[in-house]
Amino acid sequence: MRMKGIYTTWTLQYLALCVIAVMFFSTQGSVRTSNQDVELGGNVTLRCTSLQYSNIYQITWTKKKKGNDENIATYKEDTGSTVLKYKDRINFIVWSLHDTAINLLNVSTEDNGCYECTFLLFPQGPIKGQPCLSVYDDLKTSADYNISDNHLHANCLATGFPRPNISWFPSGGEKKENDITNPNGTLSVISNIFVSMSNVKQGLICHISHRGKMISIEVLRKEKDHTKKYFPVIPVVLALILVILVIVVGVCCWRRQRKKHRELAHQSDFECLGRTF
Repeated sequence: MRMKGIYTTWTLQYLALCVIAVMFFSTQGSVRTSNQDVELGGNVTLRCTSLQYSNIYQITWTKKKKGNDENIATYKEDTGSTVLKYKDRINFIVWSLHDTAINLLNVSTEDNGCYECTFLLFPQGPIKGQPCLSVYDDLKTSADYNISDNHLHANCLATGFPRPNISWFPSGGEKKENDITNPNGTLSVISNIFVSMSNVKQGLICHISHRGKMISIEVLRKEKDHTKKYFPVIPVVLALILVILVIVVGVCCWRRQRKKHRELAHQSDFECLGRTF
């Protein structure tokens, strides 16, 4: 009887754990969501669909923030829908108790991040989804430089959202970088480099990476090898000089031969005249 009681206790504990596990896993991954990208100032819709259709009595949308989540909209069966934050920029949509969405208008950089939709079920408890929003702004770049005392001072500017990253090639020299937050929330990154001209004979390139893409700006072009550039001219010049010399010598020889023939002709004429007399 004692062993039977032990087995019964273990059986009840096992069943309880099974029930808890089933309830836990049934509330995980039960909401369909999709992440969205949107350009700064645009409009976007975030949607959550519960895959469990029964016993839902409340829906809540939350903006995820570090240590301080913010409820932005809620829906209850008895009171209806309520927008709690950003009332002038959010449209809260509830098609049914298992299908909901929020429309974000004139998106700002502060809207970037993840949101959480919570469906409250009775008696299971909450099931949650977490669609994320990536706000971006097109990249704007510029670069300039000046040379003084055989040193190069170059600047590379990149403005966008999220934050652009700047690197230099070659990577030597003294570098400084400053971030500026613009009124619209975009970030301007200014990178400066101070380097000896002897270290940038192969040129200087500013590399800017943003949202998985790389842009390269040729700040200073590679020095041209003037020796190689003019080396092929030397044989041509020598060949021309040789041709001119050959022509001059040929003309001189021709004129000398012509003069010699004339002298011989005059001499023959004088001999003929002498014989005649």
